[in-house]
Amino acid sequence: MNSKPQRLGSEQLAELYEQQITELRAQGLGFRRISYELRDQYQISCSYDVVRKAVERLGLPMGAPSGQAKPEHVPPPANPRPPMPIEDVSEPVEDQPIEELIAHRVEAFRRYRSKSNQHKRQLVMPCEPFAIYLAGDPHLDDDGCAIETLYEHVRLVQATDGVLAACVGDVQNHWIGRLGRKYADQSSTASQGWRLSEWYLRSMDWLALVGGNHDAWAAAGGGSIDPYKLICKDAKVRAYAPDELRLTLTWKDRPDLEPLIWVLRHDFPGRSWFHTSHGPNKAAMLDGKAHLFTCGHLHSWGQLSSEQTHGRVTHAVRVRGYKFGDDYAMTKGFNEQHHGEACLIVINPEAEEPGRISIFWDMDRGCDYLTWLRSGTK
Repeated sequence: MNSKPQRLGSEQLAELYEQQITELRAQGLGFRRISYELRDQYQISCSYDVVRKAVERLGLPMGAPSGQAKPEHVPPPANPRPPMPIEDVSEPVEDQPIEELIAHRVEAFRRYRSKSNQHKRQLVMPCEPFAIYLAGDPHLDDDGCAIETLYEHVRLVQATDGVLAACVGDVQNHWIGRLGRKYADQSSTASQGWRLSEWYLRSMDWLALVGGNHDAWAAAGGGSIDPYKLICKDAKVRAYAPDELRLTLTWKDRPDLEPLIWVLRHDFPGRSWFHTSHGPNKAAMLDGKAHLFTCGHLHSWGQLSSEQTHGRVTHAVRVRGYKFGDDYAMTKGFNEQHHGEACLIVINPEAEEPGRISIFWDMDRGCDYLTWLRSGTK
């Protein structure tokens, strides 16, 4: 007897094993069962289809013989794979009642909507002339930051009565990802950058700050931890948001005076090679309610003041910022401007339009004008 089964075709099988196939068929065995029996008894390898064709050649009934029941059991293949042991130890969990689920979602929606309050603020201001020192992107830790000019502006703000500070963002570089290699191009460390930021936000009387695209890189935990929000709270910055602030300034003891609405962003959508302030001016044209639109980001400066078709006298301002020698701008062929790091926005609540808001790109002249206004000189 050979150790390896002999493989036969249907013609050979019918010729050599006619008697055995006839007897097995008479017992009511099917084609597959016959193949098993021939394999076990005669060491013959033949498939289901070979047996079926051999039965057909021998002229035997193709269906089960009359009076014979089909065998109920077909032996499984040799060495079957054991079933994977799976143990279910979980307990059935009942669904939360729909009323409780809806109440939970209502509360989640209220919390979500309440976060938008940081973007819209109403501040009560003394009804007297004051100014906003609007700083462009500082990039305090960058070697290209004109820190001497920035320091002079801080000292001027500190020495002038009635000046509040505001900034359009990008306080530091905060390089991340593939840009992290740019830390090799600056002599200050990340920790020194935070020291400079804290000094800057504690050194003046701050009205508002928004974050820039660089500042967003400093947020940890998927944005759940905003270090600038923490610093601003400690430094008593009156209004902070990571992207946009819409401030409504009302006047103490003067409800008859029209509030001043100011939109502060790092940038406004919209570009035009005709004017760098196209983005904020586009927002002024479409808004219809706000008076002042300020931003930075592009490291260029400009101002568009106009009486819009909706009747508002608006001022669209983009400040350049303090970073010079920008290699990205050089690579892209952008023009590097040399002025407009910041501006002074002088506001006289009681003045008629268009003299209610005055923009000064010369900080010294702006502070002199504010001092004259506050002195009551006519």
